[in-house]
Amino acid sequence: MTKYLFIENGEINGAGEVQELTNGVLNIEVSDEIYQTYISEPLKYAYIDSKIVENPNYEDLKQQQIINSRIDEINLKLEEYDKKRIRAVCEDEIKDEKTGETWLDYYNEKIYDLRIELKSLKANL
Repeated sequence: MTKYLFIENGEINGAGEVQELTNGVLNIEVSDEIYQTYISEPLKYAYIDSKIVENPNYEDLKQQQIINSRIDEINLKLEEYDKKRIRAVCEDEIKDEKTGETWLDYYNEKIYDLRIELKSLKANL
């Protein structure tokens, strides 16, 4: 079966085994190998000079994608810890009797560490 990459506004925006009939979408026939690689790694190829070529910025884009994914994970964890902190403020319980650490102290420390990592990741974008 014929495989296609779809080009819109000079960018690859999808792939399929049937032609895209939307106005303004260019259908470029590609090998099965390129198609399968694009499906698993969409950043691997780019549309440059009217050709599908390996993306010269692939490694940088991949690294940015990894960083953005970790930033999203951290933001979700921060939201979770913020909710737990609110509860810790209201309940004011001791987490560790030996050290006297409260749940609020515990969550504040976790949030502090995540915010440092988040700041470092954002600096690398």
